Parts: sequence; C-alpha cells; structure tokens
Amino acid sequence: MNDTTRATARELISKTRARITPARVDILATLLGAQRPLSHLDIQELLAPGLDRVTVYRVLDWLTAENLAHKLSGDDRVWRFSAAKAPHHHAHFHCQQCGRFYCLEDAKTDLPVALPKSFIADSVEITVKGICADCKSA
Repeated sequence: MNDTTRATARELISKTRARITPARVDILATLLGAQRPLSHLDIQELLAPGLDRVTVYRVLDWLTAENLAHKLSGDDRVWRFSAAKAPHHHAHFHCQQCGRFYCLEDAKTDLPVALPKSFIADSVEITVKGICADCKSA
C-alpha cells in the first residue's frame, strides 16, 4: 500500500470523528488498494504478522458500520469486503473455480423490483457466477 492510499484511508476515517488507529488505517488502505473484494484471511495474509485475527474482524465490522466498506457473502459463507468508494451500486462476479470475487462496476443493480405493500428495500445484491479469465486460461 502506498502513502497516497494510506492518506486517503486516514482522511476517510477522520470524517467519522472516531479514533484513527493504525489497524483501521492499514485495513482500509488495503481495501482501497485491492482490485477485488477480500476475505478476512486475505487481509490478514496481506498485513501479517502485524494484525491478529480478532482485530481484523473488529475493524472490518467497524468499517462496514461506518459505511467505509461493504461486505458480500459467497456460497462458502465467507464474507468478502470492499472499500465503499461510492454508494455500492454494482454487481459482483464470483469465480466458481478459484473462489475470487470481482466488482463489476459497469453492471447496475437498479433493477425494477416489485415488493409487497409496506416493504422497503435497502439494497439489491447481484452476483454473477462462472469462471474468471485467469482460471479459463489456466
């Protein structure tokens, strides 16, 4: 992670008026620099040996609660996290071979959804499943 990404992470955290801790900065900067959603284990491996598992879980929960990150779950019941660079209005691709997730920034989630009376939707999650380019060429 570079200094610009770390500075962006510090700035975003400061806007919450919460404490700016090294763990929060490191994890958010990792998400900001990632090209795909990351699991707890992915983040831990990228930052190891600096952060323990519990700290990673707590920081990711806090980032999600503060709308600095969003999470999605896979068929394997593992949460993946992405930096919430903007409102989360895109779909994801899940490779059924390697298990990686990719953000599909150009795929919109503003589908017309007919809900029963008095129901209110907060979000729509769309996950396209298949084989990624890396796995296809391997």
